[in-house]
Amino acid sequence: MLVPIKTKFIAEHRRYHANKQSISNFDNFYEFVEKNHHLNNIPFSIFYIDPNQGDELPINNNDNLGRAIEVTLASPTKPCLRLILQRKDKPLEKEYSFKKKNYFLNEFNPLNYSSSHRRPQIGLPQDFREVSSIIDVDIVHPTCRRVRLIKHSSDKPLGFYIRDGDSIRLLPNSIERVPGVFISRLVPGGIAESTGLLSINDEILEVNGIEVTGKTLDQVTDMMIANSSNLIITIRPAVQGNLSGPLNSSLPSISDDEDNEIHDNSYFSS
Repeated sequence: MLVPIKTKFIAEHRRYHANKQSISNFDNFYEFVEKNHHLNNIPFSIFYIDPNQGDELPINNNDNLGRAIEVTLASPTKPCLRLILQRKDKPLEKEYSFKKKNYFLNEFNPLNYSSSHRRPQIGLPQDFREVSSIIDVDIVHPTCRRVRLIKHSSDKPLGFYIRDGDSIRLLPNSIERVPGVFISRLVPGGIAESTGLLSINDEILEVNGIEVTGKTLDQVTDMMIANSSNLIITIRPAVQGNLSGPLNSSLPSISDDEDNEIHDNSYFSS
C-alpha cells in the first residue's frame, strides 16, 4: 500500500509516495525523508499533523510512526501524511563562541562559570509518546468529558475496574432509574490512575463512539478490550466541580445494600 506524503522543511515543500512496509521502521523512515530532502549532514526532527485533531505531534519511534500512518489512512477525507521537518538547534557554545574580549565581564561574574560548567542544552524530547488527552471539548455536553487513553505495547496497563449499577436521571417532573456502567476502582500505577482523567464512580456513556445504554457489563468490557490501544470513552464525572453546566444530572445510586446492585466487578487491564 502506498502512503501519500507531503513534507515541509523551512520554505521547501515536497510531495511523494512511500510503500507502507518500507517505512514501518523509524530508522528507515528517517533515512527516506532525509534522502528526499537531501539532508544528509543536517540533523532534524520530524513532526506530523493529526488529520482529526490538527495537533502537531512528533515522530521519533516505531510506535508513534505507526500511529501517524494508521490515523492518516483511516481518516475519512483520505489526506496525505503531512510532515514538518525542523532543524535541530546547534549547541549555544558552537553558535556563539566565547571570545577573549569578554574577559572583563567574566572577571566580575560572581558565579565565575568556566566553559566546563556551562548550562546543558535543553532540546525536544527524544522519545515522546502520547498517553492521554481530553478531546472534543466543544462537542461534548458541558457535564461530560471525552477521554482518550493510549496504551503502547511496552507501557503499563490501563488499570481500572468497571461495574454496573443504577443511574439516576433527573427528569422535569420525576426521577428515573436506568442501568448504567461505572468505574469502581483504579489500580495504582495504571494509566487511568496516573493521568488523573478518570475517577471512581464516573459513569461511562460511550466507548469509541458507541453508546453503552442497553449493553451488559461483559459487552462493555469486550468493547474496551477491542479498542484498548486507542480507547476513547465519554464519561459523566461523579465530581463535577471543574465542569460547567447543571450538576448531578446523573448520579450512581448509593444505598446500604449497594452490593446487590453490583452484579460483577470486571478488571480492565488490557
